[in-house]
Amino acid sequence: MYHIIGVDGQSRGPIDSATLTQWIAEGRANGQTKTCPEGGSEWKPLAYYPEFATALSQAPPAPPNISAHASQSDATGGVIPYKNKQALIGYYMSCAGLLIMCIPIVGFIYGAVVMALGIKGLKNAKENPAVKGKVHCWIAIIGGFLELAVGAFTSVLLIIEILN
Repeated sequence: MYHIIGVDGQSRGPIDSATLTQWIAEGRANGQTKTCPEGGSEWKPLAYYPEFATALSQAPPAPPNISAHASQSDATGGVIPYKNKQALIGYYMSCAGLLIMCIPIVGFIYGAVVMALGIKGLKNAKENPAVKGKVHCWIAIIGGFLELAVGAFTSVLLIIEILN
């Protein structure tokens, strides 16, 4: 049984050798695929394991430098973290929140949601660097905090006005 790192940076496994041999034949794995036997701790290219030599020799040719190709595969060059939904949603909500934060109570709740999305997106980006979006997350966290503070202030002003 083996674990592999896919082109998306995600770990897959445990996978038996028959399935891994089939994936090699289908072009889903190649000699450069990082592999670790179950119970092991060292990741090595699949070509390192002699039990897959025959399958690798008969496999379709891999694209050149598949790991670099996978990390640069989006047209934005990673500027827009489309794989990190929380980062993107938090970022855009942070921008829209500049208007919403002035609405009492709504601005407070909205800011808290924006901050939560930023924090969740940052956690996602740290756990899985392939998704990117740390800058978007920080903008959401800072913007959400600002919106939360202004929303709290306007809410307090509303309550004071109602009580007077």
